[in-house]
Amino acid sequence: MAKLRAYFPLFRSTLLASVAAFGIATHAQAFDAAEPSGNGYSIAVPAPSVEYPLPVAENYHNQTGKNAKGESVNAYDDKDNPVIKILSGFNRLWTLGDENWANGGANGDGPKDYSKVTVLNPVVWTENMRYVLSVTGKNRTDAAALDAYLNDRRSQSYSVIEGLGPLADWYREGAGATTTITHTLSDFNVNEVITKREDDKGTEAGSPDSELKNFVAFMALMRGPEGTTSPSKYFYSTPRPWRMNAKGEVIETGTETIGDKTFERYESEPDVTVPALRYARENRGRAKDGGFPSGHTNAAYLAAIAYAYAVPERFSELLTKASQLGETRIVAGMHSPLDVIGGRITATAIAAAVLQDPKVADVKKAAHDEVQAYLTKRLPQGQTLEAFAHSADITSDRFADESTNKADYRKRMTYSFKRDLSAPNLAMVVPQGAEVLLETRLPYLDAAQRRAVLFSTGIESGYPLLDDSNGWGRINLVAAASGFGSFDGDVNVAMDAAAGGFNTKDRWTNDIAGTGRLVKSGTGALELAGTNNYSGGTVLKDGTLTAASKTALGTGSVLVSGGTLKLATSDAVDINGNYSQTAGTLSLDATKTALHIKGKADIENATLELTFEGDTPAAGTRFDVLSADGLTGSFASINANGVKVRPVYTGTTLTIIIE
Repeated sequence: MAKLRAYFPLFRSTLLASVAAFGIATHAQAFDAAEPSGNGYSIAVPAPSVEYPLPVAENYHNQTGKNAKGESVNAYDDKDNPVIKILSGFNRLWTLGDENWANGGANGDGPKDYSKVTVLNPVVWTENMRYVLSVTGKNRTDAAALDAYLNDRRSQSYSVIEGLGPLADWYREGAGATTTITHTLSDFNVNEVITKREDDKGTEAGSPDSELKNFVAFMALMRGPEGTTSPSKYFYSTPRPWRMNAKGEVIETGTETIGDKTFERYESEPDVTVPALRYARENRGRAKDGGFPSGHTNAAYLAAIAYAYAVPERFSELLTKASQLGETRIVAGMHSPLDVIGGRITATAIAAAVLQDPKVADVKKAAHDEVQAYLTKRLPQGQTLEAFAHSADITSDRFADESTNKADYRKRMTYSFKRDLSAPNLAMVVPQGAEVLLETRLPYLDAAQRRAVLFSTGIESGYPLLDDSNGWGRINLVAAASGFGSFDGDVNVAMDAAAGGFNTKDRWTNDIAGTGRLVKSGTGALELAGTNNYSGGTVLKDGTLTAASKTALGTGSVLVSGGTLKLATSDAVDINGNYSQTAGTLSLDATKTALHIKGKADIENATLELTFEGDTPAAGTRFDVLSADGLTGSFASINANGVKVRPVYTGTTLTIIIE
């Protein structure tokens, strides 16, 4: 399988050599002398060249044993099944050792011979089990055990609804989503071995005749037969943690009976499995109980991506909820970190494949529009869906903190595994169709730009499983939902406020690097809140661009030729290059912030808009608004919201005095 490869000292520092050559778009006209030049091209991230059964986007139907044409294929063979193929990094860690099984002999009955099992990477395999032991047994709280029990027994489509936060109850009501697994610690003892298997008799994501029936139908497609983990489980046939000892070995020691079921007993830690789940384990033998990849994790991510498509206002929170559910599979003792990572890879690829399928276009649009209209009509007057979706604090919404979500999601992408620093650094790969995952979260970007976002926010190479996943395992969706991680080419953002949602207003919180420039146009508003060091400069043509951090505008020059540049920090905003403003408005709270320019500043035909937090400042109070190495020109008008002010210009500064 061919891959896009490059050596990256800092992960993507040689991007232009490895990617830009595949396609660039040069600017149509020469730059004005005051305009930051940037790179002179926009980035194009090509889909990698791959061999059948990849790409997943074209061959995901093979998971069912029938391809897109209805022809029979072997779903249990990595030569036909693209999901088994993108999980092939597992073959570097552990193997069944049965060549006949690996070469087309795998089937739904499972293997009969485990005598040739070989651990190929003992360091990773031991760490995999060490992590399990660190979150189970005596290290597992009752609250964590209950959470693990609920996520095991409930429909994952229902469990993930929690990620909707303040919108969750509205969704449950509109969709008729219910569960019958409702235990609390006050009425359920997770440390008691029970002799029944509780199954969720609720409606999962909702009822097909509910007010949100279009979304329920969409969820059914996303959770359809192509989303199964069964072929991969049988192909890899790996043991679950409760069958392994601390070294990751499987040593059967006899049997045990719980109620009316008999289970194999192994040389393993005694409390790996949540006691209340011991009866729920598979008892048809190891051959019918593969651990890799995790089916619950896969289902959770598929559901989360479906919800996030319809409610992108909670995109990051829903994906973080899916990752948290995956973590509970380890806490339950049912899966290992490698299993959970495999479930995430599977779901990311299948979700994108379904979403990009032209046959799903009408279904996904109907689902999105239906849910958006349903939620919007319930909003308090004057409040946006984005604001209400984030109106709860951490006490009632455990995914309320954005930075915590980013950190948790990133940690769960690789758990405690170390990067293999002896391996070459590989350029990020963005597989065919992956950009659709951001279609509603970043609707003002085109498909090529969304691919660039995925490229710039993907994680480093060198971790177990990920480098063989054709890019799917390295996609960091929570980071991507926060905008670009790097301007590797010039980025032109045109936002139409009339289109609503994130087209009207959005916020990028990543720390943006790169040599490209940002050009903001259109009537919408974009906020930059990261610690940015992109060097190609910034151009504001229309709408609003908010600098919400000291280094929001990177390290290049800035040109404002229209729209409003708003400073929204408690410190001065730094511009390392020159600052030119030929029109538009500079808006700031004079009591909090100012503009510090290391280069030259040139201002003409522009407006200065000032606000003052708190009471009107006393007459004679001075505020520094702007400083530069050299200042020419002046603002054509100053709007201070009724406060009378006098500007004082020097050759390097602008100060406002209250009169």
